[in-house]
Amino acid sequence: MSDPSISLSVLARFHREVIVPDIERIVGASERRLRDQMHGLHDAVLTKLDRLEFEYQAIKSGLVRVEGRLDALEAGHGELLSSLHELAQRLGDVEQRLGRVEQRLDELVDAHTQYAVRAEVQALRSRVDALRAQLEALEKRLER
Repeated sequence: MSDPSISLSVLARFHREVIVPDIERIVGASERRLRDQMHGLHDAVLTKLDRLEFEYQAIKSGLVRVEGRLDALEAGHGELLSSLHELAQRLGDVEQRLGRVEQRLDELVDAHTQYAVRAEVQALRSRVDALRAQLEALEKRLER
């Protein structure tokens, strides 16, 4: 067997020529893989951010449209309430006029009924007068 002791210079040379290049190769390969993974993750994050930015813009423009439609609905709602109030007032006016018409109609019916009664009384008086005239004529005949 040879001498088991190795000199420091031989060990340093072995380290420099064998170990260091091997470590550099292993670390370099790991560094490249790590860099590639980081670039891939970075690209994936950027892609997601782009999609999120696009969706944000779409949501924002959709919200503007919804707000516009809501404003239009609120304006229409105000107009509807105003129209409904106006119709309620007009209905109240019509109901008052209808009440006056019904009252006048009742008065006319009462007057017509009174007129009919007066006409009947007048007709009965005429008949009574006619009957009296006939009765007088009959009495005159009997007296002769």
